[in-house]
Amino acid sequence: MIPKDVLAAEIARILEDQELTQTEAAYIMRDAPSQISLVVTGKLRGFSTERLLRMLARLGRDIDIVIRPSKGKSGRVSVVRR
Repeated sequence: MIPKDVLAAEIARILEDQELTQTEAAYIMRDAPSQISLVVTGKLRGFSTERLLRMLARLGRDIDIVIRPSKGKSGRVSVVRR
């Protein structure tokens, strides 16, 4: 339910902000440069949400998942960047 495109965009933003090459990022994230290229270009078929979250954690990001009662009948999922 967590949008993979939002996670991939955050990974791409971090790489740009830190001026990391895909090869350097691959080393940090313990993955192949070709896989980093797929994430950065938004080709996310075959990538699980868990894998993208693990990549973000390896790039030095804390990830909090909070479950609380909804204000309505059905809940919602949101991703917030701080």
